[in-house]
Amino acid sequence: MESSNPNITWREWLIAPAYEKAAQGDYSLIKELQNVFSNPYKQQSKELESKYNVMKPKQFFNLGGISHYSCSS
Repeated sequence: MESSNPNITWREWLIAPAYEKAAQGDYSLIKELQNVFSNPYKQQSKELESKYNVMKPKQFFNLGGISHYSCSS
């Protein structure tokens, strides 16, 4: 199962804060996410697991563009 399902999956609510920081010239979160998503099946550090392998925070529920994710576009 672990070899066919990524450990951490791409979610817009994970990516949106990285866009905002990058717009201000801070690319650290973009680089961190790039590293995480370059190795989707790898077990990440406990720090990254606790940061990215979580349920969607309540503030992003029903928020168009971030709350809804479609692979069929």
